[in-house]
Amino acid sequence: MFFSELLVALVVGFILVWIISKALGTKGPWDSLLWFFLMVGLFAWVGGVWLRPYGPLWMGIGWVPMILVGLLVAMLLTAASPRNHKKFKETKDQSITTAERTAVGAFFWVLIACLLIFGMGHYYWYPVVG
Repeated sequence: MFFSELLVALVVGFILVWIISKALGTKGPWDSLLWFFLMVGLFAWVGGVWLRPYGPLWMGIGWVPMILVGLLVAMLLTAASPRNHKKFKETKDQSITTAERTAVGAFFWVLIACLLIFGMGHYYWYPVVG
């Protein structure tokens, strides 16, 4: 189940990121489709394995929670993405410092690690809890 659920979640993440990038012209808050895809795919995986499956099952996988969680996270990240409008361009007074970039980068990797722990934890704790 692990690989099939992860694969379905990554496919859902890829499709959502592709649609959003084509429709809205954004690459996510990190200005990279790879990181945007990774974040949406991991959130879809964690949401899909921890939420109660509903809707039709496909090969034993509840894909509706994965789509809904992935769509929610993709929309939140798209809303947080910088826009390339002329009046919103950075000036020297509003530039991001190195310390801020380091803090955001550290938060990103901590979030990725937590998502992996929560996703893998489902397969460890679910037989005990469920």
